[in-house]
Amino acid sequence: MFNRRNFLAGAAAASMLPALPARARAPQTAAQVAGIYRRKIGDIEVTAILDGYIPLNAQAFLGADPTQVKQILANAGLGESLPTSVNAFVVNTRERTYLVDTGTGFNTAFGPTMGRAEGNLRAAGIDPAQVDAVILTHAHPDHAEGLLTAEKTARFPNAEVIINETEYAFWHDEGVLAQAPAEARPFFASARNALAPYASRTRKVQPGEVAPGLSLELVPGHTPGHSLLRISSGPEQLMLVGDTIHNAVLQTARPDIAFVFDLDGKQAAASRKRVLDMVASDGVLITGSHIAFPGFGKVLKDGAAFKFVPAEWTYAL
Repeated sequence: MFNRRNFLAGAAAASMLPALPARARAPQTAAQVAGIYRRKIGDIEVTAILDGYIPLNAQAFLGADPTQVKQILANAGLGESLPTSVNAFVVNTRERTYLVDTGTGFNTAFGPTMGRAEGNLRAAGIDPAQVDAVILTHAHPDHAEGLLTAEKTARFPNAEVIINETEYAFWHDEGVLAQAPAEARPFFASARNALAPYASRTRKVQPGEVAPGLSLELVPGHTPGHSLLRISSGPEQLMLVGDTIHNAVLQTARPDIAFVFDLDGKQAAASRKRVLDMVASDGVLITGSHIAFPGFGKVLKDGAAFKFVPAEWTYAL
């Protein structure tokens, strides 16, 4: 029980202590900590690596009434400005080190908020020369241009590139390029340039296991060969869903909402609905290229729709 006499005696004793010397306040650092976050999936260590963020807005999401979109965002405490993470992932199986997607590299088209993946990779204690393979979910610039140095050479000198065969063929198809609208042609140039230094060590794969415990699964629509990576170790699983989700609030509440850079919005929506239904039913942990860093969480069913619940930060591996 609170004892007023003891409290007053303690306060009086404290008043007789010598005054402590004044201390200057710590200066502002004007810098953020490295964008690194690790999580264990069974015996596999997964490290999220932040490349930065793209300053998107609600107008980048298509197929729903703008008033409804605004209301969904407001219900989650969000406005129409949607800074969107760009995440890559290191998958360390003890035997080999894989990098899943690479960020934008030296491509300046995304602005000054991007291009931090290599610095964060090194801050995580990983030299690009230690990467055994780069697994691409697809070949858009914010996923593949980090393959290059500023001199357009291979940033990962010892790595093979693993990519879905349909994805690779699409970006290298001259007939498709000839029919592409002018605004889409830079994407073809980007994919071809990023992959060129790895031509002799590119493994073009069908859906299925690409390494022990790692499987690429086709989820087309965003691009024709867009894929997710399923990581399995013992009873634990993680789904790296790539660009299946661009905004975890909008596209779980309304999986039919497309993204402006989806090549086939309806197909992307069908793929998203299938993935959301699967991970919600199975309780599988997910993360993604554009879910707010580090992106780990679970999807729950919410009536006829879904909702994303971020995982708690873990401190022990």
